[in-house]
Amino acid sequence: MYKDYISWIDLLLVPIYFIGLYLVMLYIRKKHKNNILYQKYLIKGFVFKIACTILYCLLIYYYWGMGDSINYFKNALYVRQLIREGSENFSIFFQNADYLKDTYNATGTSNESGWLVERIAIMLSYVSFSRFIICSMLFATLAYSGMFKMFEVFNEIMPGWHKKLAFAVLFFPTLSIYGSGILKDTLCISAMGWLIYSSQHLFNNKRINFKYLLIFLLCIFLIYLVKAYVITAFLIPYILYVIFGLISKVKNRFLRWVFLPVLLGTVVVLYVINATKIDNLLGNYAISKLFDTVKEQQQSYFGADVADAGSGFDLGTIEPTMSSFVNKIPAGITATLYRPFLWEAGNLLMLFSALESLVIFGITIFVMFKTGIFRFFRTIFSNRFIFLCIFFALIFASLVGLSTSNFGTLGRYRIPIIPFYFAGIFGIWYHAKINVPKKLHESTG
Repeated sequence: MYKDYISWIDLLLVPIYFIGLYLVMLYIRKKHKNNILYQKYLIKGFVFKIACTILYCLLIYYYWGMGDSINYFKNALYVRQLIREGSENFSIFFQNADYLKDTYNATGTSNESGWLVERIAIMLSYVSFSRFIICSMLFATLAYSGMFKMFEVFNEIMPGWHKKLAFAVLFFPTLSIYGSGILKDTLCISAMGWLIYSSQHLFNNKRINFKYLLIFLLCIFLIYLVKAYVITAFLIPYILYVIFGLISKVKNRFLRWVFLPVLLGTVVVLYVINATKIDNLLGNYAISKLFDTVKEQQQSYFGADVADAGSGFDLGTIEPTMSSFVNKIPAGITATLYRPFLWEAGNLLMLFSALESLVIFGITIFVMFKTGIFRFFRTIFSNRFIFLCIFFALIFASLVGLSTSNFGTLGRYRIPIIPFYFAGIFGIWYHAKINVPKKLHESTG
């Protein structure tokens, strides 16, 4: 039952499901006749996403021969078999991960976040004939819904730059390949997209819209369940983003300077009062446990077999002190965003990842010199959206880079960073370009 995840029957089912999903996308596009994003990119982006999904499934099955996607899918089919045989019923969905491990010695489920992925895979297996590629395509469609909403928000902030933003969000290869499988990363990138979309509507309207508030809260909860450290890295710059947004609505300059320290102080006080509860929610990614978590994960990755295959890297020893952690942050950011370097590529897939990293580095340098180094950094702190994107990317990149010692895993873990980092970099460029005519007009007026 668990051997032939990909077989001849997929040659029949994959085209059928693709046509069905394609028709759904055509229907959605038809409902947005006057929206250039839907007309120009919805179908192209979806086709690219599904192509990347199929490629990822083939790599997992025929090249790597193993992976989290297969482990999650295998366990999902096992639980479905238990339900069919009568050993369990659908109440198993409300059990925790330890129940499966203790009762059935299930090896696929390692923690609660993995069990969440498997529960979704179980439900989707009923509409996918229990086929690995089909189930992955449905996961990818969920991811694409959030990615396209993220694309909409970015274009709303940078109108007219949809070509650049489409490259960053919809057509960046690693993002579409590793964010497509039966994985926590797929759910995470989908939730991040819907989070940004609901946030944009929620805080830009003059009254509370409960639909967007519900989406916003559900997305935060889902990201917390799937990858707590993502929401940990996101909340700090996001809270500042919201505060600066609220302050900007105050017209009186004196009142803005009064309200800013009050709001910041309120956030600090609330954190101090609820520090214990927050640390319990964050678990291993709480401040008090962060050093041990980073060190433990770094050692586990570097000791894995894949590290011996030439895809491992070592940033040196990280001592459980703030100074040691801070000193390693630049190396962690560099590893996540700009490595592997071309000369570090040990195989074809690593070379592909190295080329992507080179593109990220090249665009960063290009924008830095296009806008001017001083304006580049000044814009980060003067524009709250750019601040959110860049600082989330840097915080998350440092956490991932310091806790991961394998380029293959790093390529997957940096998925949430890519669209935000590019949006921040393109935002700096966009901000500089739209201000040039204004300055010229002022100088000649």
